[in-house]
Amino acid sequence: MSTASSPVATSPQPDVQKASRVCLNCKRKKKKCDKALPSCSRCIESNQVCQHEDDIVPGNPVATGYLYGGVSSPLGNPVQLHRQSPLAWGGSLRPSLVASIRSADNINSYALHCVFDILESRQGIEQAVSAFFEGPNACWFGIVDRSNFESLLEDMWTNPSAETCVLILCMSLITRLSTSSPSPTTMGDGVYPSAKALLGLVQSQSSLPMSISFLQAELLVAMYEYTQALPQQAYLSVGRCFQMSRALGWQDKLYWGPDNMATMPKILKLHSILWWAMVYIDDHLHVAYHEPKYPLHAPTLGLGFEIPRPETFDQFAPAALQLQIQGIGAYRDGNSHHIDGMVFPEATSAFNLNTSLRQLENPLLSPEHHEELSDAVWQHTLDIYQASWSTGDRSGAMGTNLIAMLQLNQPGLLVGSVGTGPRFSSPAEKIRKTIVYLHNEAANLTKFQEQLARGRVAPFWAFAVYYASLLLISHGEAELHTADWLQKVLDMKNMLQICAGRWKIAERYLYLLDQHLRTRLGNYVG
Repeated sequence: MSTASSPVATSPQPDVQKASRVCLNCKRKKKKCDKALPSCSRCIESNQVCQHEDDIVPGNPVATGYLYGGVSSPLGNPVQLHRQSPLAWGGSLRPSLVASIRSADNINSYALHCVFDILESRQGIEQAVSAFFEGPNACWFGIVDRSNFESLLEDMWTNPSAETCVLILCMSLITRLSTSSPSPTTMGDGVYPSAKALLGLVQSQSSLPMSISFLQAELLVAMYEYTQALPQQAYLSVGRCFQMSRALGWQDKLYWGPDNMATMPKILKLHSILWWAMVYIDDHLHVAYHEPKYPLHAPTLGLGFEIPRPETFDQFAPAALQLQIQGIGAYRDGNSHHIDGMVFPEATSAFNLNTSLRQLENPLLSPEHHEELSDAVWQHTLDIYQASWSTGDRSGAMGTNLIAMLQLNQPGLLVGSVGTGPRFSSPAEKIRKTIVYLHNEAANLTKFQEQLARGRVAPFWAFAVYYASLLLISHGEAELHTADWLQKVLDMKNMLQICAGRWKIAERYLYLLDQHLRTRLGNYVG
């Protein structure tokens, strides 16, 4: 081809315009900026307006807006100043920010703005939501309905919702635990304090400060605080959840009556899920921290009745869906995307642990009651173990049951079995088979690490392993008749070390276990 006919030769490429400075978004995030005009590549990817200091014109909302899903969201000068420099927040401009977030439109846009700041792009937000549903939401306690939430997420790009934004940020907080170990000094690279601050801000500006979304967000925060060994903060978060449940009418027996069951079973099922999730976290905090300054909220409410568990409401589902609920198909949780078909062994595990704690604190109950309850707990454990789950082995429910088994039977170690007949076994035997299950998991660390990396292990495993190790240290040779107790403890310590790389509370248990082990071995050698 001749030079004259070559399009390359006759149509030289124009020079790409470059800005003289790094854009404000890249500067704030400390990212490399390609300075392309009219928008750098990072701002295009995150759907943000690319701005430079010379572009800011006070009073021009279009110039200071931010693009979300192709829709311009003019936020006005106060939010524009937030995107520039902390210095711009001072002086007489501060009241303008307060005024701007009082309007519904601005608080919704502001919340979305904050989520983009942290998760950086629409793709980052969608990835965090997907990771949450594929991991922690299933193994901890599925407090968010995936099908419903995904429709809320789709609507949010054109119609931002502050409540949805707060929930996304709290979901991403939990998801980060399944991907990396947050620094104890930065508290998850700033996501934790940001989530707390945004939750408080949006709640203060909402016309419905006791909404279900806020309760879900507060629960997720409490879960994170539990993993990071922040008991005071976690108790406050759970306490706020119980306060919201009272304001929403859940602590009234009539709310759960037959009329509401027949007319709004899906709503009641969701509320039951959230109630038992609150009890779940509350009881685990009580087990982990026995100090009197950390109250156990659920048993002290004095309800006088038991709030139904989620399965109670499945009888009102359509007949075809009831077949799925009953486990016909490859997996028992095969319809886990929709609340009608969601199953929650975690709720029964929460009930088991809560009942166990109440029985242990009641001196009037006989040891036979403890044995009967531990038999029921073990049967539920077997039911979970033998079922096929698309989301793993329901780690949260299993770990909770195992803790309940150890709690219930520890007092009987020194007195032996009280019951008689084939249905009873000694407390020592029940503790032994619980420890065998935990040790088998510890002996297969490769599988455990894979599950942990995928977010399929609940943090309650850390306490279960720690508790079982303490019982082996104190009763291994005598009451438990376990000659290789030391090797089992060391194997479970390795498991706890892996957990400590993910959860601060596991690091605490690892330290305490080392102290107990040193004391025991010192006595043993002496």
